[in-house]
Amino acid sequence: LRPGDRVEVYGLQSQAGKMLNGKTGTIKKFDGDKGRYQVDLGTASLHSLKPENLRHVIPSSTTFVESGYSGSTAGYTLL
Repeated sequence: LRPGDRVEVYGLQSQAGKMLNGKTGTIKKFDGDKGRYQVDLGTASLHSLKPENLRHVIPSSTTFVESGYSGSTAGYTLL
């Protein structure tokens, strides 16, 4: 994991932590002294989370290509 990666929070056991499980965000930085990642989950502050409570989220993209089409979008890949 590294800054800029999209991650999902999981495995937190505390009452407050359980509310974060399943949320996705972006790693902003790694705090080597604490061994935790600073993660932006879209709230007012960053969350300090252990690596074992984060899993990398691979962005999904759908690409649509239709061959043999000659309309106004011919030759374009629709994303």
